[in-house]
Order: sequence, then structure tokens, then C-alpha cells
Amino acid sequence: MKRSWVLNALLLSACATPRTTPHPPPDMVVRYADLALETSAGRTKLVERVDRAARDFCAAYDPQDDTAIFDPHLASARYCPGYAILLFMNKAPASVRRAYREGVGSK
Repeated sequence: MKRSWVLNALLLSACATPRTTPHPPPDMVVRYADLALETSAGRTKLVERVDRAARDFCAAYDPQDDTAIFDPHLASARYCPGYAILLFMNKAPASVRRAYREGVGSK
């Protein structure tokens, strides 16, 4: 009888403490399908959107969130925007990366 009580207590305590698998920070989202990236105005608008999205992403990133994988680059207010842009550019198509580089170069 005592053994089943202990087993039930252990099973109940396992249910009471949910285990979550840490997940990477969410992706930074930038809409660019409506932009004409071959024009200077389109590239400038892309740079503005990427920069604003990076600032918004960094403001929302919580390095104290136990359910997210901690990333020291994103946790640093100094490095977060640049690192978020790098993460976005790594997933962006080559045409978007090229337009962003040209847009930044024309500033």
C-alpha cells in the first residue's frame, strides 16, 4: 500500500512540473514582396524595414526566458540589432541580401 502511494506521488509530481524543450529565438520577419528592389527607393525602404524589424525584435527578445535558447549576441543591447540582421540575411534570398547591401552602401 505504501509503495503505491509513493509511486502515485512521484507520478503526480512529474505532471506538476512541465518540462519544455528550449527553442531558438523566433525569426525576425520583414515584408519585402511589395518593394521594387531594383530601384534605389525600394532598396532604401528595405533597409528601413530591416532596421526597424531588428530594433523591434531586440526590444521583444527576453534573455531571461527559460523556454528559449539563450543567445549572448541577442542578449546584448549593443550587438542585438546587427546580429538579428545577420540571422535574417542568412535566410533571405540572394536578391534581398544584395538589395540590402546596396541600400546600406548608398546611405
